Amino acid sequence: MAKPTTYIAKTIFMVTCLTLGCTSSGALGCGSSGNEGPSVDTELLGIYQITRYQRSQNGCDQMMDVSGTSRLALYSVPSTGDPDQALLVGRFCGSVDDCRARVTNLATIGANYSFFQGSDAGGWIGWAIPGEGGMAGDQCRVEVQTHTLTSSSNQAIRIDTRQVETIFMGEVDANNNATCTFRDAIAAVNDESPCTAMFLLEATFETSL
Repeated sequence: MAKPTTYIAKTIFMVTCLTLGCTSSGALGCGSSGNEGPSVDTELLGIYQITRYQRSQNGCDQMMDVSGTSRLALYSVPSTGDPDQALLVGRFCGSVDDCRARVTNLATIGANYSFFQGSDAGGWIGWAIPGEGGMAGDQCRVEVQTHTLTSSSNQAIRIDTRQVETIFMGEVDANNNATCTFRDAIAAVNDESPCTAMFLLEATFETSL
C-alpha cells in the first residue's frame, strides 16, 4: 500500500492542467499576460455584465442566486505547456477599469474559468480543481469542475459548471509514494461521477478589453 504523502491543494477555480496548460508531469502551468503571444480564435473576448449567477444549495439541486459578482472579463493567454497555443480565460471583476487591470496583471493566476478547447459555434470546455483532494490508501479522491461556455451570439454568454467527485489510483513512484495529478483527476471524470455542486453564469457583452 502506498503512503498518502502527496495530495492536490489548489484554490477554488484556479487554472488546472490539460494538454495545453501542463508540464509533462501534470503540474500546473500558468500563461503570461493577454498582450503577448498567440490568441484564441474567438469573437467572445471582452468585458461582460453578469445578469445571473447561481449555485446549487444541496448537492446539485435547488439553485439559488449568488450576489456580489458584477462583471466577467473573457480574454486570451498563451499556454506555458505549448507556447504556440492559447487558452480562453474568464475572470470576475468589478468596474470596467478593474476588469482591464486584472487582465493585464497576473492574467492566468487567479482566473475563475479556463477553457482549453472548443469554438464559438460548438461551445468551449474547461476544467478546474475547486479545493483540496485527498487519498485513501492508493486511491485519490479529488473534486473536479467541468465548465461549459456557450453563446447565442457575441453579445451573450452562458457558463454551466458541474462539480463531481473523482476516485482514481495515484501514481506510485519507486519509493512507494503516491501522487494525485491534475491530469489524472480530469481524466477520471465520467457520467457516473457523483455530482456535488452546480453553478450557472449568464452575462451580456458590455465593452471591449
